[in-house]
Amino acid sequence: SFPRVWYIWRGNALMSSAKGHEFFLNHYLGTHHNDVADEVADQFVKDVKWRSESPKGKMDLIVNLNFRMDTSALYSDIVLPAASWYEKTDLNSTDMHSFIHPLSAAIDPVWESKSDWVIFREIAKATSELAKTHFSKPVKDIVNVPIAHDSAGEVAQSEIKDWSKGECEPIPGKTMHNIVVVERDYTKVYDKFIRLGPNIKNGLGAHGNSYQCADFYEQMLDDRDHVSILDDKEYPSIYEDEEAANAVLHLSSLTNGELAHRAYKVAEKKTGLALCDLSEGNKNVRMNYKDLQTRPQRYLNSPVWSGLLTDGRAYSAYTYNVERLVPWRTLTGRQHFYLDHEGYIKFGEHLPTYKPSPKPEVYGELRKSVATGKAKMLNVLTPHGKWHIHSTYGDTLRMLTLSRGMEPCWLSEEDAAEMGIKDNDWVEVFNDNGVYCTRACVSARIPQGICIVYHSPERTYSVPKSQVRGNRRAGGHNSFTRIHLKPNLMVGGYGQFTYHFNYWGPVGVNRDTHVLIQKMDKVEF
Repeated sequence: SFPRVWYIWRGNALMSSAKGHEFFLNHYLGTHHNDVADEVADQFVKDVKWRSESPKGKMDLIVNLNFRMDTSALYSDIVLPAASWYEKTDLNSTDMHSFIHPLSAAIDPVWESKSDWVIFREIAKATSELAKTHFSKPVKDIVNVPIAHDSAGEVAQSEIKDWSKGECEPIPGKTMHNIVVVERDYTKVYDKFIRLGPNIKNGLGAHGNSYQCADFYEQMLDDRDHVSILDDKEYPSIYEDEEAANAVLHLSSLTNGELAHRAYKVAEKKTGLALCDLSEGNKNVRMNYKDLQTRPQRYLNSPVWSGLLTDGRAYSAYTYNVERLVPWRTLTGRQHFYLDHEGYIKFGEHLPTYKPSPKPEVYGELRKSVATGKAKMLNVLTPHGKWHIHSTYGDTLRMLTLSRGMEPCWLSEEDAAEMGIKDNDWVEVFNDNGVYCTRACVSARIPQGICIVYHSPERTYSVPKSQVRGNRRAGGHNSFTRIHLKPNLMVGGYGQFTYHFNYWGPVGVNRDTHVLIQKMDKVEF
C-alpha cells in the first residue's frame, strides 16, 4: 500500500530536496536512474513482510505547481503554471526573520498561469464535481495521528514498550499513536475551500499557546462585501486570494494586537507570571493585506514565538524564556543537557557526547563502485548554495557565470594533485547511489579528504552523460546521497521528544557520505 498521486507544491522535491534522488527516479517514477546499490535489508527486517523486489514506478500521477521548469517539473505528468511573485496576491513569512511580506501583482498572471490559491480552488471545484459520481455520500476515514507536543500524550510514555509484541496494552494516545475517525464529504470540498468555517470560534493557537477569537470571526461577517452564503448560513468568504490573506492576518496573534494580548493572558494563567505588558502597546494594532503593501511590517510580540520584538528590537530566539522566566517547552521547563529518555541512554547520547564518524565501509555505499586509475575516495558535503536560494534564482546568466555555469565540485589542492585533476577539469563524483558530472574547483580553502558540491544543481543545464554509468545522463548533488535514519530521532511521546512535522523527527542525515572522484576522459551531452 502506497500513495499513487503526488502533488508537488512550494518546493523542488526531486534532486533539490530528495536525498537519494536516483532511488526516487527508480521507485517513485520508474524511469532511468543511476543507482547500482543492492537491497541489503532483508536480514534485518523483522516486523513487516520483506519483498525481494521493491515496487518501481509507484506514482500513477505527478502534478506539479510551478512557475518554472525545474527538475521536478521535468519529471511531472502535469505542470500547472503558477504565477510568480509579481503576478499574484499572497503572503510570505518564515520563522527565520520577523517580517511578513506581501506578494503583490504588478501584472496579471501571464498566459495560462494562475495564483496558487486559484489553482487549488479550481482543483477543489473539479474534485467536488467528480465526487458527486464517485463519492456521493460522506466517507469515514481512519487516520493514524502521532502523539503531539503540548498534549497530555507527551508525558504518557515514561518507558519504551511495544504493544505490537504484547509488552503492554494498546491504548491510543498513551501506549501507541492516536486513532481518529474523520468523516469526509468530498462533494463539499469546494464549498469548504472558499468559506471560512465556524470551528474558528473554538479558538486558535500554536506551540502550546491558545486564544479565543469568536468575536473576530463575527466581525468578518459584518463586512457584507466578503460574506458567502451556503444553505442559508453565512460564512466569511475566502474565495479570492486577498480575502484568504486578510483572514490569516485578522485571526493571527502575530498581526492582531488584541489576539496577542489574549494569548498572553492565557500564558499568564499557565505560568503564573506577569506577561501582558508585552502586548499592551499593540492591543489596537490590526494588519491587513493593504497595510503590508504600504510599508514593511514586523510581527507583533506573541507567545507563539520565543523572541521579543518590543521597540524595534532584533529578533532573538528564547529571549522570552530567558528574560521573562517563561518555562521552556520541555519536561522540566528548563534547557536540557541530560536527556533521560531510554533511547538516548541506550545509545550513549544522554549527555553531549563526541562520537567519531563510522568508517565508510559501515555505510556500504561503495560496495559496487570501483576506483580505477587515480580515482580517490573522499567525504562529500552538500551545503546550501552560494549563488542561489535552494534551487531558485540559480539558472540566470549572471548567477551561472559566477558558478562556472554549473555547481562545481570543490576539491583540496592536495587531493586534486593526487588525482591529476586541474582546476576546471571535468570530473565524475559517484558511489553506488548515483553519479554527478561537473567541473572541478580546486581551492586552498577545502581540507584534504573533503569535497563539496553545493545544493542544488538543476537537470535543465550543464548535466553531461556519465562514463561510469553506461553513458546515461548524470544527476545532481543528491544523486550520491541517501537518507540514514537515526533511531534517536524516532523516539516520541515524551516531552520535547514528541513528533511534530518539520520540527521533531528523523532528518536526512547525509554528512557521512563517501564518493569516488575521477577525471573524465570525454565529456558528452
